[in-house]
Amino acid sequence: MSNRTQFVSILGFQSTTHPQPHGVPQGSVLGPLLFLIYINDLNRAIKYSRVYHFADDTNLLNISNSPKQMQKRVNIDLKLLYRWLLANKISLNCSKTELIIFPRRGGNPTNFQFHIKLNGFRILPSDYIKYLGVYIDTNLTGKYHCKFLHPKLSRACGMLSKARHYIPEKELISLYYAIFSSHLTYGCQAWSQNLSPQLDKIITLQKRAIRTIKFAEFDAPSSPLFKELKVLKIQDFVTLQNCLFVHDFLNNTLPDCFQNLFQPLDESHGISTKASDLGCLYIPSCRTTKFGLNSFTRKCINSWNFFSLKFGTQLKELSRFELKKRLHDYFIDTY
Repeated sequence: MSNRTQFVSILGFQSTTHPQPHGVPQGSVLGPLLFLIYINDLNRAIKYSRVYHFADDTNLLNISNSPKQMQKRVNIDLKLLYRWLLANKISLNCSKTELIIFPRRGGNPTNFQFHIKLNGFRILPSDYIKYLGVYIDTNLTGKYHCKFLHPKLSRACGMLSKARHYIPEKELISLYYAIFSSHLTYGCQAWSQNLSPQLDKIITLQKRAIRTIKFAEFDAPSSPLFKELKVLKIQDFVTLQNCLFVHDFLNNTLPDCFQNLFQPLDESHGISTKASDLGCLYIPSCRTTKFGLNSFTRKCINSWNFFSLKFGTQLKELSRFELKKRLHDYFIDTY
């Protein structure tokens, strides 16, 4: 990683009061679409940071060479931000404003005392932040997301254990997907790529939920139960989603920010080989485990290449539905 990405900061904030533009009756609020249009020019008021919006949840992303330079630039942007908010009659919820610092590999930004202020309110760096429902920590391990996910899944297991005595198995599976799998699979590509002890606890809870549905003993082998119910294990579900992501990339259905993420083998060397003919991807070299071998990009490449060689066909030519079904059936047969 170059020095340009030595330190990365994300600062997120939420507005608490919707604006009252000229012509809008006092006491009324803007609708979701009109509010998005209203704040659409916020990025023009910011000098150094990139601005990302999701409804009234706005984040500033700043990349700098040093923590001192980052502090200076972020403080300037926050002053500009506050002026824009005042000019547009929007109040800010400072208590929901969070700052997180991502260090360079091997870097340690905690030695530098950041003094980031927004309208006189000091914002201290956090160990983790919640961004669109996913908890992101400074080292991108996913441990905090697993920490907050664990009690939700435990409660869902308790609900399944009570409901199984009153509803048939088919409806119980639907309940599993509604109250357990929906939490388990949300954003899983972002927090479960790096295997950790916290993820092992999540895997154990999924096995517990499947045993609960089948009235199995607590130590019964879980793989036959997954196969009988045709439910994917979380690690296999992530692999399936990684392959679908590459499929979307190769068929140009992803946003433009992902256009240079992967490179097909036939474009990298131009030599006709079995792997290139099957549409495999070029594997870039890496020096680390966390940000290299276990990175999202490397996981996607390995999964796509494995199944391209395994099935012996151009997976790109399959429809998204056909690829998903084929991968799902493959995993179920291995249980």
